[in-house]
Amino acid sequence: MAGGHGKLKGVMARRLVKKVDVSSARAALRTATHDIHERMHDHPALARLAAGTIGRDEYRRVLARSYGFYAMVQPDVGHAGELTDCLAQDLAELGMTAAAISDLPRCAPVVIADGHAEQIGACYVLLGASLGGKVMARAIAGRETDGSMLPVHFLTGTNENEWKAFAVGIEAKLPDADSRSRAARSAMAMFTAYEDWMAGHE
Repeated sequence: MAGGHGKLKGVMARRLVKKVDVSSARAALRTATHDIHERMHDHPALARLAAGTIGRDEYRRVLARSYGFYAMVQPDVGHAGELTDCLAQDLAELGMTAAAISDLPRCAPVVIADGHAEQIGACYVLLGASLGGKVMARAIAGRETDGSMLPVHFLTGTNENEWKAFAVGIEAKLPDADSRSRAARSAMAMFTAYEDWMAGHE
């Protein structure tokens, strides 16, 4: 977790003012991220990926953009970079060299408050997005472009058991309205940063 950053500031903080349902941890996180989740369905490239109509070059560009996000934020939320490694493997199979992958643009650090609840909120977004990628993986499963299959290491990178364990544990880890609200703000910060970053590839 990024140390010493304190509370969200400026434009991002104003965008994250949203009433959330804190009756449970899952309700808080779900309602906090609902609007962004719906907007991401309308992202042109991601919509084509979900529909199974994305081309090889555009798929590579989407993964390259995603790499720039995950490479920056994953270490800050207690992950060792598994999903970033999956993205790098996909990009290599799509023809990018290790040097080109290393030189990809990175997003700015996601500024969130310190704390256990905040880390849970951020992880909720990263793990949830990867789990949702399984739907996209099925959409392009077995599809050949330019004579070869599209790699799906990133889209299938989160184990469903890992997600289930995380989802079950959050109720005990976020036992009250205050912790749930803090987790919700963190989730919104992470998802807002992802939405803004991916807007650079539409």
